[in-house]
Amino acid sequence: MKVERNKKELESYTPVGKSGLPQVKRGNESSFEQELGQRQEAYAQLKMQEILAEIDKLNEKLNRNINLNDLMLYRKLVKNFLKEATGEAYQISRKRGRNRSGRTVLVTVNTIDKEIDQLIDEFSSHRTEPIEILATLDKIRGMLVDLLI
Repeated sequence: MKVERNKKELESYTPVGKSGLPQVKRGNESSFEQELGQRQEAYAQLKMQEILAEIDKLNEKLNRNINLNDLMLYRKLVKNFLKEATGEAYQISRKRGRNRSGRTVLVTVNTIDKEIDQLIDEFSSHRTEPIEILATLDKIRGMLVDLLI
């Protein structure tokens, strides 16, 4: 098969952006990007609220009967919540550039991690009373709510 080319058409060919037409310059975020960002933020908030509701249910169960399995499940739910919260914080900081709010989230996450690890260690070694465990659970929940806000 032979391809014939018209040399005159090829000579008049100009690549995209090289013709005399002005290029479209990108301005601020488009309405699509804004809408997408708002939807992602709303979804992340909803997911964090759902996880917090699960944590509250488990907290009620722990108020009645404290056991290691439920504490481990509590730890897993808190980790999921923190994963969502830090992911959302990263999205916000990426939009706004470097900001002090990202640092606050990381410090809070580290504090929550230490509290829950200490709680499980103390419970497994039978060094704490149930009332102290419940107080620590309330303290952790308060920090999670702070992240949600």
